Amino acid sequence: MKAKKWMILLLSLVLALGALSGCSSGGTGSFSSFTGSTLDGGTFTDKDIKAKDLTIINFWGMFCGPCRTEMPDLAAYEKALPDNVQLITICIDAGNDWEGTKAFLDSCGYEGVTIVGGDESLSAVVTSVQSFPTTVFVNSKGEVKGSSIIGMQPDLAEAYTTAANKVLSEEGKAEISLAD
Repeated sequence: MKAKKWMILLLSLVLALGALSGCSSGGTGSFSSFTGSTLDGGTFTDKDIKAKDLTIINFWGMFCGPCRTEMPDLAAYEKALPDNVQLITICIDAGNDWEGTKAFLDSCGYEGVTIVGGDESLSAVVTSVQSFPTTVFVNSKGEVKGSSIIGMQPDLAEAYTTAANKVLSEEGKAEISLAD
């Protein structure tokens, strides 16, 4: 029931944002305590965030053309990351068509975690996102750090790696380079 309420809230958010061309509020919130339901039927929690030096979170929707266009690049990027950094996605409208969302991600080669619902803590974070796609960088304490990346990037890997390395450096962690 909670997942259904969460999806209704998210759908209301999408409708209220209309064209979704607003700018980021800069206040994406915290991932220090939450539980999310994943597209594959599992769960993803703050413990999964704490297990990595950095978690890159991409907010997207099946309704969003730019989100869908960048998904193959996200899939390739996710596969190239070192073990201490993870990329996950939060699909805000997968509840409308789970099988279609799974098929789309499969066609793009994305094998990572996709969150499709969650508790009130996660809902609060998701409702603060004003544009799609939006990507945030979260340290092992669950704190959103650095600048959000709004919209598609001409060179996704370069933009994400630059932002990730800035956060890692500020956290006293080693910077990353992508696997070839």
